[in-house]
Amino acid sequence: MEFMLAVVGVVLLLSVTTLYMYLVEDDKIEPHIPRPIERDQVYRGNFWDAETQKYYKWDELMELKKEREQNDTT
Repeated sequence: MEFMLAVVGVVLLLSVTTLYMYLVEDDKIEPHIPRPIERDQVYRGNFWDAETQKYYKWDELMELKKEREQNDTT
């Protein structure tokens, strides 16, 4: 039974890949090209700091990191 499931999975994967390649070659769809990560990307949400055991906004976390780097060098 597991063998049949594995065969079905491989066949599905190959058929989807072949369909995607066909559609891209015939210009029916655009290929997926991931964007490079932008330096000025806006980070949303809260980020965990292990040292203080608190959540911070991204900008606050980067300021805290800079302060720690300055304290380590002095």
